[in-house]
Amino acid sequence: MAAIAENGDAAVRVQKIAEAVGVREPSVYHFFKNREALVEAAHIEMYRRSYVAMVQPFQAGAALADNAEDFQRIVKKILSLIFVPERAGIRSTRMAVMGAAQSSPIVAEAINQINFDIGSGMAEVFVIAQEKNWMRKDVDPLATAYWINGQILGRVMAEMNQSQVDLEKWNAVSEAAILHLLFG
Repeated sequence: MAAIAENGDAAVRVQKIAEAVGVREPSVYHFFKNREALVEAAHIEMYRRSYVAMVQPFQAGAALADNAEDFQRIVKKILSLIFVPERAGIRSTRMAVMGAAQSSPIVAEAINQINFDIGSGMAEVFVIAQEKNWMRKDVDPLATAYWINGQILGRVMAEMNQSQVDLEKWNAVSEAAILHLLFG
């Protein structure tokens, strides 16, 4: 995963990976039928890890909420943490993996499952918030989770064009849209 993150798919060399983990090259092929399968597995794991790091704090924070104000404060805090410049690399990795999924049915299937799992985890939080009257009941929880994840990935466009897009203003617009969707 480090080789891909640093220099892209072309940097992956099975021999170097075997050396790095302290095994012989044939041992790598025991687990991965070829270099392409190794790269696909790395893409899938990078994508999965990037979302687990986002959703678990959201679920944990939401579980601590005692009322609607607490829940809104937690949503705002999570958004402020997600949009920080230090997470630009994570967002870019997600976009790169989604690009790889366009030409790899294996990656696409795994990414679809990860997206569903992550979306379902977020949707569970939204359902509880709806049951407690902490957020709008007229929005579909799973569709909302998918839309919010798409909104977060959309920041990559702004990050790629920082000379023309003020990222703080992008953050404000994005947060306002998400908060309006959730809370009206």
